[in-house]
Amino acid sequence: MRWYLYILIIIAIFLIIIVSLFGYSGNWPPLTIVESNSMQHGNQFTWFVLNTGDIVVVKKISNSADVITYVQGRLENYVSYGDYGDVIIYYNNVNEPSIIHRAMLYLEWNGKNFTFPGEAQAESQGWLIVKGYNIIIMNVGPSQRNLLINVSMYSGQNGFITMGDNNLINSVRANPNIIFPDVVYYAADQNIGISLHPVKLSNIEGKAVGWLPWLGSIRILLSGNRYYINMIPVETYYYLGFTIALILILGFVADYIYYGNKKDDEKNGRKD
Repeated sequence: MRWYLYILIIIAIFLIIIVSLFGYSGNWPPLTIVESNSMQHGNQFTWFVLNTGDIVVVKKISNSADVITYVQGRLENYVSYGDYGDVIIYYNNVNEPSIIHRAMLYLEWNGKNFTFPGEAQAESQGWLIVKGYNIIIMNVGPSQRNLLINVSMYSGQNGFITMGDNNLINSVRANPNIIFPDVVYYAADQNIGISLHPVKLSNIEGKAVGWLPWLGSIRILLSGNRYYINMIPVETYYYLGFTIALILILGFVADYIYYGNKKDDEKNGRKD
């Protein structure tokens, strides 16, 4: 009977956590698993960065102001998951499942002219340049590469320009015609075919908050999808194995203590 008791306790705790997360996030399901390596900062597991197999809470947003973009985050020194700005979860008509990438800037059009929050201040600090329909953000992410965002195809379309951190690190799409002050690379979702349009509010499931590392890799492994399985960092297997072993050990220890005390109580009762 004791194992049934443990199972019931675990189920009760799990339900309490899920209901609490639902109340906090305003989304169902309240959690999502990072299934690819597009947000990693390398091939190895990195602490407090989104690695393949990590789990995050998806917090519902009601307007664009609920999201701090990379440009705004860099101005305010606001960091999440290893770089400036918030990470959002969105869907589009190109890829499934939903995409979890960093919001780089929020594009707003007024006729043929565009702007985005933080533009003037970032330009005054010298790390952002706007040339026609090209936006250049210098020294981005762990690679410190210069990011080139071209918005010429999106005239009149308001929304977030997004990017996976790892997509800039591994980008081979440099623009030889623009060197300021060094080579610039395409990596934004809207420039490399991940998203056909700037991300509208209606396409956003929420923004990522919290971080539960490596446990989501269990689902990826059970799916049997080799494409995503091959993206799981080697270190994740070590951490996952250690976590499972620790849970089992704690279960046995708790069992030993509980029933050891119970036997002592029974002996003391007989003596009395």
